[in-house]
Parts: sequence; structure tokens; C-alpha cells
Amino acid sequence: MIKIAICDDEPHFIERIEKMLRVYEEKSKQSFLIKKYEKPLKLSGAFKEGFQIYFLDLQMPNMNGLELAKAIRKIDDRAVIFFVTSYREYVFESFQYDVANYIIKPITQIQIDSEMNRVLRKLNTFGQEYLTVKNEKGYLKIYFSDIQFIETYGRNVLIHCQDGKKEIGHFKMQDLEQQLGSSSFIRCHNGYIVNVDYIKGIHELTVKLLPGDIIYTTKTRKKQLIKKLAERMGMV
Repeated sequence: MIKIAICDDEPHFIERIEKMLRVYEEKSKQSFLIKKYEKPLKLSGAFKEGFQIYFLDLQMPNMNGLELAKAIRKIDDRAVIFFVTSYREYVFESFQYDVANYIIKPITQIQIDSEMNRVLRKLNTFGQEYLTVKNEKGYLKIYFSDIQFIETYGRNVLIHCQDGKKEIGHFKMQDLEQQLGSSSFIRCHNGYIVNVDYIKGIHELTVKLLPGDIIYTTKTRKKQLIKKLAERMGMV
């Protein structure tokens, strides 16, 4: 299911975009969860919903579309953002937020169909499974494909990402095992869950990852770890 947020301070524009998305949904056999917001601050308080596509007006009270896009990019660099507006003068400023397109109202069904065809191909290219992490920074979206490994960190966990970032998450390891129900993750040690796609090699009970990190496995878990790695490499 694709999660979509529409934010515009004029309700008839929201209803028009939703109607066209529903037409596209039926034609394309997709499944959409669409949520509508007339106030940008309401949407900014709902980022934990994990929207994958945003349709944003530019001129809105209290928080404009550019400010909203900036807030989105702080937590999610992959979400698809469309600006749908009557104003042409912000087009160049808008692209600093890596927007998918800047659409001048009134939007048409042909435009919706074309844009959705394009962005859904992009979304399907990415691994779109993700964790929603809550910590002192607020809510963050971390994609499974970006996670190298996770280790226990006091009563929390520390999530190590491929870009070198580390995020604390309020999880129990056993709960994460269920949420990371992906073929690339395995708990290799009581204190570690590893994404086997990042494993460079295993020597005795030491696991070396591609970026150079070292983690550990146990005798009882090593056999399953090697099996999982072989499955991902297509060797079994």
C-alpha cells in the first residue's frame, strides 16, 4: 500500500487531487492510503505515518510548502514531493528539496497519471520497507536497505546506517527481529542484528562488514548466519 498525504488550505483542491488519485488507483490496480490536511502544521505532526508521496500547496498560512518540504527532508530523503500551486515564482527555490515536480494548477488527470507512473517506478526501485524510529529527535524513517547492523545500547538499540549515521531507537531486540522480517536480516548474537548484504567475511566468531565495522556471532548462531548469507548470494 502506498501512503499519500495531500496538504492544501483550499478543500476543493484537496478533493480534486484525491478524486484523480482514486481514478488512477483503480486503473493501475494500485492500493493507496490517502490522508488530507488543510493545515500544514497538522501534517507536520503526522510524519510518523510514514507517507511515501506528498502533494503540497506552496502558499498556506503558518507554514508554507517550502518549509513543509524542508521538514520532510529532515526525516526522509526518499519521499516523493510534488508542489501543486498557482504560483510560478518559487519553481527554482523548490528544487533544493529534490521535488519530483512543480505542477501549476489546475492539475489534470493526464498529469496525475503521468506523474504517478513515473514516481511509482522510482518507489519500486528503492527498497521501501522501513523502520519508524522515535527518539529525542522526534520520529525518523530509516529504510531497511540503509541499515548495516543494530546493536544493544543500554535499554535501547543503536542503529548503524550505511551513510555512517547512528540513531538510537527505543526497541527491544526481539521486537526488532519481527519488524525486520526481511530476508536480509538475522540476529547473529544476543547483542547484534546484522544486514547480511553488508557482510564482507566471517572468520571464526568475527563478522567483518563492508564499511570496516567488526561485530560478532556465537557458535550456536554462526551456522544460521552462514546459511542466510549463502541464500542472499544465491548459493543455495
